[in-house]
Formats: sequence, structure tokens, C-alpha cells
Amino acid sequence: MLAALVIVSAAAIAASCVVCWAAAAVTGGTPARQRGLDRRREELRAHPGQVNSLDVELRLAESLPGSRAADVCREARERRIPALVLWTWIELFDGELLALAVEAGLTGEELLHHVATGTAPDRRSLEIFAAFRCAVAS
Repeated sequence: MLAALVIVSAAAIAASCVVCWAAAAVTGGTPARQRGLDRRREELRAHPGQVNSLDVELRLAESLPGSRAADVCREARERRIPALVLWTWIELFDGELLALAVEAGLTGEELLHHVATGTAPDRRSLEIFAAFRCAVAS
């Protein structure tokens, strides 16, 4: 019983640390935290297979409001779009275009095609489809 309580407490503390780290990183945080994020980005450039959804969300939050970055990553996870595809898209194009692509309903295969060919979809078309999907959903 005591061991289970200790394990649950440790898990809660670890989860709190991750949430605090992510919140500080999204809001800028301290210079030490920024150096940590920069080191993580360099690590991911060397080993892109290690990228995860939190990395993508933090990267998106650099150019988008945190809530929008979280919504885009949530939708991408629900549609099972790999974090590596999202990360590569940001590297090739930008975070705003990724957000529009996900909000417009591009599939993982369509995103991957654009990454593989290095061709960005038309921004205005994505804006129209994203607005349409938002209007239909509400």
C-alpha cells in the first residue's frame, strides 16, 4: 500500500514537472531553459527520429499562441499524423503554414507528400478550407 502511494506520488510530481517545464518553455522561460530548448532542437536535428508531440507543440508555440499550438498538436495526434512529419514541415515551411494545413484537414499522407516533394500548398487555399471546417464544426 505504501509503495503504491509512493509510486503514485512520484508519478504526479513527474507529471507536474513536465507541465511546468512545457509552460515555462512556451512562455519563454529563463535563459537556462532557452538553452535547454536550443540543445534539444540541436539533438533533434541530429536524431530526428526522437521528435515527439511535445517538441512540435513547443516549436509551434514560438510562432503561434500556445492554445492554438496545443489544438493543432491535439488534432494531429487524433488523426495519427507522425510528429516527425509535423517537425519536418515546420523546418521546411513554417509553423503557421503547418497550423493552417492541419486546420484545413490535410491528411498525414498529404502532409508527407508536401514534405517529400518540398512543395508547400497554397496558403490562401488552406485559409479558406480551415475557415470552412471551423464554420461547419461550430
